[in-house]
Order: sequence, then C-alpha cells, then structure tokens
Amino acid sequence: MATICGLVALLTIFQHFQVPGLDGADEIRNAGHFLREASASWAKEVTVDKNYAKQLALLSVGKTPVFYGGELTAPLAYKWKISWNENAKNIAFWNEYPEFNHNEFMGWTSHPVEKPFVVFDLVSNFEHPQVLKRFTISDKLLSGRRPKANTVNLAGDSLTVQLLWGCILADFTSIYVAILNGVDPTPVDLIEKLKSELA
Repeated sequence: MATICGLVALLTIFQHFQVPGLDGADEIRNAGHFLREASASWAKEVTVDKNYAKQLALLSVGKTPVFYGGELTAPLAYKWKISWNENAKNIAFWNEYPEFNHNEFMGWTSHPVEKPFVVFDLVSNFEHPQVLKRFTISDKLLSGRRPKANTVNLAGDSLTVQLLWGCILADFTSIYVAILNGVDPTPVDLIEKLKSELA
C-alpha cells in the first residue's frame, strides 16, 4: 500500500545524487491526480456496474487466478499474485510472456476449460508488438483448453503510471475478493506463526 510513497522517496534520492536514468519522481507526482481518480472509481461506495475492481473480483471468486504479464509487466503480474495470496487468502499463480510459451503453455493443454481457474492478461500498450501478439495467439490456441483470458488494459500515459495504476487496482480487487471469500484481508496470522517458529 505504501509502494508509491516509497518509490517517490527512492527516486528523489537517486535524483539528488544524479543517478542517470532514474529521475521519475516528478512523473509519479504528476500522476497523483489521475491515480486518485482511478482509486475513487474503485471505492466501496461505487456500485458494481461502475466499479472495475468489483467486476474483476466477481470474475475471480471461488477460482484460482493465473496472472500473465509481458516483459514490461511481469513484476505487476507477480504483484497481483501476492495481493491475492496475502489479502484474499487465495492461492494464485503468475508467469510472463514470452517465457510462458516455452513450457507453461503446454501445461494448459491437458486441462479442460471447466477447471476452476480464471486467467488475467495484464497488458500495456508499451509492450513490444511481438509480445502483445503472443497474448492474442496463445489465447486463441488454448481456446477450449483453458478459460478465456480476461484482458486488463493498463491505463496511463507512461509505463510507470500504468504499473502504479495496476498495483492499486490489484489491491482493491484482491480486498474485494477477500470480502467475497468471507475473510478479513488484514491479518497474516500464519506468517506471524512461521516467524515465531523460526525464531
């Protein structure tokens, strides 16, 4: 939840020490209004028909989600996976293109479409065209072998803003999944017990 604050602080330090290529703090600050507006559209007061996070949560409940990103969005796919794990207390998986096409692609071929999975493609228009083509072709070739992918088109006028938009959406959506799962998204009791046992 503190990703944006931490990222701005880190980039400001890099900027101060003139680290080349790491001067995006102003870009993130300038995106603040856009990201606040997006967050407001996913708030609990916003009804399902206008709330994208709630719509995605309804697609996910009772299923195991699998999140796919491209070379640029793979870290975001991983973030969605851990949001589901920690907030929704729900198992989830992730992978990235083109690596997906080398092995996991074949793993879907023995699974009928009725299996309790939900697939999400996290897509940025900044990805290389060949990577974007892999999302489309893979979904076509796996038709009938896995559930059809739900495409989440990342919003924003830069890759950084799109990734932050996707991070916030992951948190809202996974918290709604937690509520639908009948669990409190806040505690991580089992992690605390693990730490205690390891100590």
